[in-house]
Amino acid sequence: MNRNNEAEHSADTTPTPDASPEVPTYPDTGASTSTTTPEPANVRRRTLAGSTWVSMIVGALLLILFLIFIMQNQQAVDLTLFAWEFTVPAGIGVLLAAIGGALIMALVGGVRMLELRRELKKLR
Repeated sequence: MNRNNEAEHSADTTPTPDASPEVPTYPDTGASTSTTTPEPANVRRRTLAGSTWVSMIVGALLLILFLIFIMQNQQAVDLTLFAWEFTVPAGIGVLLAAIGGALIMALVGGVRMLELRRELKKLR
C-alpha cells in the first residue's frame, strides 16, 4: 500500500482472466437464443394442503414427545400463580405453562391481525 491507500501493482500480481472449462471458446450455432429457461416437468410445487399435512405430522410427533416427558415427570411440585397455590405433577405444570404461552402468543397474533385489517380498510 502506498500513501494514497491505493494498491501497488507489480507485474507479478496483475490478475489474469480465468480460463473456465465450462465456457465454450466458440458459441454453439445450434444453441437457443432465448433467455428464459423452461422449468423441468418433474418440479413439484408446494401446496397449502401438503404444508398443512407436514405440519400436522410434526405437531403429532412433538405431542408424543411431550406426552413421554409428562409420563416420566410425575413427582409433585408446588406452583404459585399470584395468590393461588397448586400441587401438581411436574410434567403437568410444564404442560400448563406451554398452554399459557400458546394462548398469549395467539392473543398477540390476533391483535396484530386486527391492526393489519384496520390499516387495510383505511387504504381502501
